[in-house]
Amino acid sequence: MLFSIIVFTLFSFANLSLANECPKIVTQKDFDVTKYVGLWYESYRNDIIFETGAKCVNATYTSNPDGTVAVWNQAINWLGEYTSIRGTAKAKNASEPGAFILTFDSPLQKGDYNVIKSNYVDYSLVYACRNIPVLDIKLEFIWLLSRTKTMSPSIVNELKQILSDMGANVNSLAHVEQNC
Repeated sequence: MLFSIIVFTLFSFANLSLANECPKIVTQKDFDVTKYVGLWYESYRNDIIFETGAKCVNATYTSNPDGTVAVWNQAINWLGEYTSIRGTAKAKNASEPGAFILTFDSPLQKGDYNVIKSNYVDYSLVYACRNIPVLDIKLEFIWLLSRTKTMSPSIVNELKQILSDMGANVNSLAHVEQNC
């Protein structure tokens, strides 16, 4: 019974897809982290449990002397309270500079951060996915980021098409309020 409740809860609050493998992704080959650092606003995201109800979400990326990137995420949570978390992003390897392992400090959490496409000045498409073989599901994390609080509908459509073409589920992408 407890297992059934846990599974139901996961399906209710996370973007899970049944009987699917995570798609093969290709990160931006010519990715330049020095152009990427700075402030990004979260314009669209899919249903992600740890961001449920969050608005005014933004991230500031800063280059560290050791080649990693400092991450500072801020938001207003579903209770209307300011919240933030800090972490570090480290490129997985030099041959794929747009693929990062992101580690948050408190609580200690790790995850992938894959830049699929960015022009550095207007938009960034970030994607991560985890297979959960025991349940035969995939858990997707999708973020459409913008340097401004709004994103052009044509760019949104272009990025959604890229996601669809690679096999990601774009049905639950929703606009993130930035009216704070």
